[in-house]
Amino acid sequence: MFSPLPEKEWDRVRAAHLLNRAGFGGTPGEIDKLAAMGPAAAVDSILRAGDDDELFPPPSLLEPRARFEFKKREKAASTEEDRKAVRKDFGAAEHRSMLDLRLWWLNRMRYTTDPLREKATLFWHGHFATSNQKVNDSWMMWIQNETFRQDGLGKFPVLLKAMSRDPAMIRWLDLGQSRKDHPNENFAREVMELFSLGEGHYTEQDIQQAARSFTGYRVVPETAAFRFSERDYDSGTKTFFGKTGSFSGDDIIDLITAQPQCARFIGRKLWTFFVATDPPEETVQGLGELLLSNGYDIAATLGVVFRSADFYSPHVMHHQIKGPVQWMMQTTRMLEIPLPDAKVLENSLSALGQVVFAPPNVKGWDGGRSWISASSLLYRYNLAAYLLSGKARVLGGSGTKTAQIPLDRIAPATARTGPDVLIDDLAFRVFNYPLMEKDRATYLNYLAAKPVPYTDPVVRDLIQIMMGTPYYQLT
Repeated sequence: MFSPLPEKEWDRVRAAHLLNRAGFGGTPGEIDKLAAMGPAAAVDSILRAGDDDELFPPPSLLEPRARFEFKKREKAASTEEDRKAVRKDFGAAEHRSMLDLRLWWLNRMRYTTDPLREKATLFWHGHFATSNQKVNDSWMMWIQNETFRQDGLGKFPVLLKAMSRDPAMIRWLDLGQSRKDHPNENFAREVMELFSLGEGHYTEQDIQQAARSFTGYRVVPETAAFRFSERDYDSGTKTFFGKTGSFSGDDIIDLITAQPQCARFIGRKLWTFFVATDPPEETVQGLGELLLSNGYDIAATLGVVFRSADFYSPHVMHHQIKGPVQWMMQTTRMLEIPLPDAKVLENSLSALGQVVFAPPNVKGWDGGRSWISASSLLYRYNLAAYLLSGKARVLGGSGTKTAQIPLDRIAPATARTGPDVLIDDLAFRVFNYPLMEKDRATYLNYLAAKPVPYTDPVVRDLIQIMMGTPYYQLT
């Protein structure tokens, strides 16, 4: 199971595949650098990239103390009109704070030197699927995001325990309201159904008993920090998964993660996100055994997957539909331009169905084919045209233009001397995968009437033709 890819099969196409799936893609130069390392060293370089925190100072957010002061002002207001004014000011401040947080993370994904860490952060964000639409606290959402970043490639039980104490999660699943005389079952249910086991692998009694163990979890309003309330905690005897004891929340998580089903569930989620949908049961079982044997070490598990021949199978490579965030990051990296203006970025990801910090429900984004519809595909084509041309009218009249594409670097003079050279160079940059003959014929037909050497407009139009295809939506 998970036999390593033979060294002789390693090439720039497979290096590009690794960079796309373990991160957000790159330029041909970055791909070739990875290809020169060989498969084992290339994977090691991604796993050991080292954190890049110093490159990304914390975003400018509405801090807990300032938020608390707004609440005090509202409470002290003498009239309803004054209270409405305070609430309006608070709402505007929180809105600005949330926009800053989104832009901070999106830029971090775009410019990170540790792409796997950010890709794993995106994975866990979808897995734990906490939305600011209910939390309404950008500071808490940032803290959760940082927890994914710090613990997301470590041991899963550590991350799961951290999530049980996470302020945003506590608010999201109403855990802060749970007390010994009235346990709230929301978190206890979701920690098994969505976060660790899947439906059908626990009973209603397990939920009820687990809920008692998670009582007393609180958030301090002035600091947005976790606090354990001993007086609200049910310290009595519980029976969970057939075992009896005075179980704490951490004990419940230990009992959950000891289940082979938990390892299979997490293995399936990892494979679906990083490799392919609908993994065969043999693969799921192998991943489960691997996770149990290494203590749920996510980085170590991904290392085995990224080195395996299965990861580079023809049925895996260039068969995953890019999610909107992946599309945006991979596109701007490929074109060597910054992310578009904040407003365009926000509107585009919203139109395409993936706004970070706002997953659609507790199950997160469905991914896969759900990313594509007739309208979203057309929007992707128009967005590609906008990024390439900078023409505001392409996206419905926005006044913001994009950065200039470095066409002299993307297609130097040596690549403009004939159709085959230009097509091969651009096709690898854009698709990272061999062209189908019918597509090559389309591009040759476009260039047939164009004089050599090809001009910038010709190069730009050819890239746009390539990006305006269903083939470009795959990675």
